[in-house]
Amino acid sequence: MNTNAFNRLYDYQKDAVNKTMFYNRGIVCMPTGVGKTFCQAAMIADEIIKNPNEFRMYVVNAPRILLTYQLLKEIYGFLIDSNIEARYMFVHSGGMADENELELIRKNSDIPFSQIGASISLNDIENMMCKSLEQNLPLIFFSTYNSAEKIQSAIDRLAENEENPIYLPPISMVLNDEAHYLVQEQFHDILTTVHADRCYFFTATMIHTPSDKGRGMNNAELYGNVLYTMLPIEAIAIGKMVRPRLHIVTTDGVYNTDDYNLSLNKIISNTFKQHEEVLTKTKQTPKMLVSAKGTQDIREFLNSAEYTTLRNEGVDIYAVSSTEEVGNQINGERVRRQTFLKRLKKDGENKSKKLIVLHYDILAEGIDVSGFTGIMPLRTLSKSKFLQTYGRSARPDKKDRERIDNGEITVNDVHLFNKPY
Repeated sequence: MNTNAFNRLYDYQKDAVNKTMFYNRGIVCMPTGVGKTFCQAAMIADEIIKNPNEFRMYVVNAPRILLTYQLLKEIYGFLIDSNIEARYMFVHSGGMADENELELIRKNSDIPFSQIGASISLNDIENMMCKSLEQNLPLIFFSTYNSAEKIQSAIDRLAENEENPIYLPPISMVLNDEAHYLVQEQFHDILTTVHADRCYFFTATMIHTPSDKGRGMNNAELYGNVLYTMLPIEAIAIGKMVRPRLHIVTTDGVYNTDDYNLSLNKIISNTFKQHEEVLTKTKQTPKMLVSAKGTQDIREFLNSAEYTTLRNEGVDIYAVSSTEEVGNQINGERVRRQTFLKRLKKDGENKSKKLIVLHYDILAEGIDVSGFTGIMPLRTLSKSKFLQTYGRSARPDKKDRERIDNGEITVNDVHLFNKPY
């Protein structure tokens, strides 16, 4: 691997990336929050550096539009730091990224700003391919699993143009983030319809099926072999995840499902306050992620007396769902999804902010929000979904991570941590 792209990685990330150098297809399984995106960025950077001044195409797939913006931001920043110029394009219906954020990343760089496209139109995708080809620049697509086949369709259509066929090289590399989603029937087809020289699958939770010929990630013919695995206990042992601690919440008056439904708002409020009490020993500010059973739970809480009381006590309350009823809300204000994520990340890092974040199947995977001190599942989660959700609160405190990396404390000095659990 090229040392320019190698130096910024931890040793375990270097090991993971090195394994991909020997296989054209395979799975990288690492816990939430240990830097899978950095590995992906290094893989792209390494190949671009090894093939300078060449047009090549790369595809980074994700299950959600929100996650594609985060992936672009991190990979863009990595390439800028590696002094690599490229073109970028979103292939989904979500529109553009925040160019002001990207300008800040590029502020001290000599790399000229490249306009970032966003479209699901084959004509637009083809135009971006042709422009990048003319400029001999690498082109990186950030696509949702729903839209990824459009990239292959654009390549095929350019080659089939009777008047002026353009034959592009195959996609150099496809990186599938949160790849356990590909087990779902609605996404599975892209494993065979999008063609690439190299294809890798990144996840924290592999999903298998009884047959190794099915859609599960134990189908080596489709996914390749497992190239690298890190267990959560291994991440804890090197200070990249914090230890879990189970906090049993006690609430009066809940004996059956009807009581639970009637008391839901009280349960959320009481849980938050009991969680805050537990955290007083380590002087942490509570930031609780709530996995709701559905949009109805979120809507009822946002209209409850408990919500008003918590807001009056200075608690910031975020709510997000894919439905229009909830959308993306911060303290009752509706905002764009990117604004929601940006403000949540900022408030997550703010030590003085108390947060309750309610979501339904939006924030479980991949979203880079630090600072959560606990998770509260209001529904039964599958093993995969539980581990992904737990990972949202398992990220170490930044200062703790720095002190471990610098050798000031060890991973066993839990009593010295800002965030021990």
